[in-house]
Amino acid sequence: MNKYLLQIENFLKSDKAEAKATKIVLGILAVSAFLGVALIAGNAIQLFETFKGGRRFNKRQIDKTIDYLKRKKMIEFISSKNGQQIIKITKRGESYIRSFAIETIEIKKANKWNGEWQVVIFDFPVRFKKSRNAFRYKLKQLGFIQIQKSVWVHPYKCEDEILFIADFWGVLNYIEIFTVTKMLHEQKLKKHFELI
Repeated sequence: MNKYLLQIENFLKSDKAEAKATKIVLGILAVSAFLGVALIAGNAIQLFETFKGGRRFNKRQIDKTIDYLKRKKMIEFISSKNGQQIIKITKRGESYIRSFAIETIEIKKANKWNGEWQVVIFDFPVRFKKSRNAFRYKLKQLGFIQIQKSVWVHPYKCEDEILFIADFWGVLNYIEIFTVTKMLHEQKLKKHFELI
């Protein structure tokens, strides 16, 4: 499954308080766009029928949310060949929902460690200072440990998550991810990650 779609799905399934109607509508539209499913304006409930795990919202709440998103230019209505009005997420709306996915992203802990280390290295140009700080902060939040200036390690598979984060901040070309089976000081790492 496409990593973007997977992160949106994880967000939609999360029970976070901020996952309100606005975010759910945007998320469903983003997934629908990826799947090539057209959502017809005027049938707002269709949005929530598409996503079975969504919270309960009445038609008025959904209509109000769609109106709000249109005013904020996060969605637009376009005419189909047969004259129906289709709801489409805009680039601004996509960016907004991707930021929610970044907030909820996490690395799944395997039941049993497979003995492989995930090593992320990066070298961002000076103009990416904000992106570098945000990327580093997210690595810490995800449980990575820094072993050199721009070298970070995690024991569990996380390539899709790191690629998603790097893509979000526009620094995909400046990172590298390695999978290694042996590290010189891995005993310290094993203790840190409670693998022994």
